[in-house]
Amino acid sequence: MDLLSRAASLILEKKGDRLALLDLRETSIPTDFFLIAEGENPIHVRAIAEYLMEKLPVAPRHTEGLSDGRWVLLDYGDFVVHLFPREVRAFYDLEGIWPDRVVEGWTPSVSSV
Repeated sequence: MDLLSRAASLILEKKGDRLALLDLRETSIPTDFFLIAEGENPIHVRAIAEYLMEKLPVAPRHTEGLSDGRWVLLDYGDFVVHLFPREVRAFYDLEGIWPDRVVEGWTPSVSSV
């Protein structure tokens, strides 16, 4: 959970917005958590993703969407980061797919990393 918290802090440092955490441990999804955030536009989303990959102490196991920045996925094994521009996030609505998995009251800690 430390790496997840660090990722959330880094997203906030890069001005990512509307962070949400989905706890998927009791589902068939092969990861424990989805960390979802949004950027202003595809360029901002790519910048957030690149910042995460630069600053986190481990590389993601798999990445998707970096070239266009419309839906960037960074798979860190225990958690997957999903980064979207606002309108794309609203369209896919991952929180709406699993509303009972959204961790209510979760707020990322803002700490220097």
